Amino acid sequence: MEGADNLISSQTSVGPAKVRRRSSSAVEPLSGSMNMTTAQLLTFRAFVKETIKDGALPFAFPDPVGGPALLVRRKAHAISAFGVDWRVNLTLEVLP
Repeated sequence: MEGADNLISSQTSVGPAKVRRRSSSAVEPLSGSMNMTTAQLLTFRAFVKETIKDGALPFAFPDPVGGPALLVRRKAHAISAFGVDWRVNLTLEVLP
């Protein structure tokens, strides 16, 4: 997991830039990959297309470090052959 980019800076006439938070909560990026069988890949593709409407709707996703489920949106995914199976690389946005 990466930290959220929630800072904004303003140049000053003299000295270092002023830095402040953009907002009190921010979207955090989360990326990873999963190996899937062909049946699992077909289920994943149907989930993306029909259930979350190509990523427009958020969904619950297990926290990779064991905490409570995260509310996320799909930002992107890429599918590649992995032996007789498939590797799906996911990029998600963890919503506040």
